[in-house]
Amino acid sequence: MPKISKRANQVIASPIRKFLPKVLATEERGLEVIKLNVGDPDLTPPSSFWRTIKNFRAKNLHYAPSSGIREHVLAWQKYYRTFGIHLQPENIIPTVGGAEAILLAFLTVADPGEEILVFEPLYSSYKGFATMAGVKLVPVTLKIEQSFVLPDRKEIRKKINRKTKAIVVINPNNPTGTILSKKEIKTVISLANQYNLFIIADETYREIIFSGLPTSFLKFPQVKNKVIVVDSVSKRFSLPGARLGCLASYNQEVMKAVLKLAMVRLSAPALEQYGLIPLLKHPSAYTRELTAEYKRRKETVINALKKIPGIVFHEPQGAFYLLIKLPIKDVDDFVNFMLTKFNDKGRTVLMTPAEDFYITPHLGRQELRIAYVLNCQKLKLGIGILKKGLADYLKSEAK
Repeated sequence: MPKISKRANQVIASPIRKFLPKVLATEERGLEVIKLNVGDPDLTPPSSFWRTIKNFRAKNLHYAPSSGIREHVLAWQKYYRTFGIHLQPENIIPTVGGAEAILLAFLTVADPGEEILVFEPLYSSYKGFATMAGVKLVPVTLKIEQSFVLPDRKEIRKKINRKTKAIVVINPNNPTGTILSKKEIKTVISLANQYNLFIIADETYREIIFSGLPTSFLKFPQVKNKVIVVDSVSKRFSLPGARLGCLASYNQEVMKAVLKLAMVRLSAPALEQYGLIPLLKHPSAYTRELTAEYKRRKETVINALKKIPGIVFHEPQGAFYLLIKLPIKDVDDFVNFMLTKFNDKGRTVLMTPAEDFYITPHLGRQELRIAYVLNCQKLKLGIGILKKGLADYLKSEAK
């Protein structure tokens, strides 16, 4: 029997999706599973997207250019200008979601065996992309008890060596919901300049912030040619299934390399590129209310969590996630318990164990990620079920 590659074996299964078989089994037993495990919003996408798709009248659906459909790229250009970022069309390449943008960034900045500095916990897919690219992720650990604040410059610097090629920042953060302070941004910029590193800035949740104004690493001239932004329309327009994002950088060498890689995979989805043109040109018409809704949902979750004894959490500043630390040893076992042994009036709740959001072994085993992507009534119900389930689980552990 032929053996598959080490690379394929080493890619982790998605921690967000790995409980699906048990979820299906639970639902087959007639129970409702309230799903707070995945960032798949329940909000209705903007009607202009569907209208533009419906009005598409071409006789054929051809490949899009690898560099993107011109009108779509110009729409991205206008989108960034609303934040004071003046990119040219050649500084933007549409991608198959933010996910492909991450992979293209890794392939562009680092060769196999080289290193990229990251702050853990981080979006788990970064680990899979690093394995696919043959790149080593070097973690700087942030702690929930310290509100996931970056350590001082000296501590971060200890993780940088001759193999280090880039620093990844996710801002606002998935899975923690934190936003980098001015001091933290200054630290990242200072390290990138001192050690001549790229900054891969994941700004997927740019508009979803609960105070202050959105920003971007592209706005800092002192690292103008070091910043590579990976972006996505999935969350800001509630269109994860459209599978469109972009990679943006002022660095022309980076963009030429990314374009060659983009040519290998041919193109990002063509029809969806057309559908997103009006949204990118006028984003705030939708994102303003979207952010207000997520703020309401965040407050609902926080108020409900405050009623659960023994847990630790940091109130999120943006995105639509937060991590909670439970007074138990193994969250995976708890999630399994909630799906197979517990229900409250025919309902249970699913959240994502946080261990796979860490690179350092054994970290995150007591933590869960909550994605508050359901309406406030469902969220309140789900956190109430979590409270009851945790109490039952702790009783069973004590026996």
